[in-house]
Amino acid sequence: MFEDEKTRITSWRFPPGAETGWHRHTHDYVTIQQSGGQLQLENRDGTVKVIDYEDGRTAGYSAPIEHNATNISDEEVRVTEIEYKT
Repeated sequence: MFEDEKTRITSWRFPPGAETGWHRHTHDYVTIQQSGGQLQLENRDGTVKVIDYEDGRTAGYSAPIEHNATNISDEEVRVTEIEYKT
C-alpha cells in the first residue's frame, strides 16, 4: 500500500483456512483489524494464541516476532499492518 524510509503500510486478506507461513517481524508494528474472524498465531517457541478480530480494533507489537498465522474462522480476516522501520 505504502512504503518510505520510516514506515511500511500493508493490507492483508486471509480467507478461511489461509496461513501466512512462518515469517519474522524485525520492526515494531501496529495492526488495525478491519473485519471479524479469528487468527491463530503459532509462535516459534511453540506457544499458540487465538486473536478474536473485531472491525476497528487496534493492537501494537514489539519486534522481533516470529510466527505463523492461520485464519481459523469461517469468514475472511482483513487487517492493515503499519511497521515502524526507524
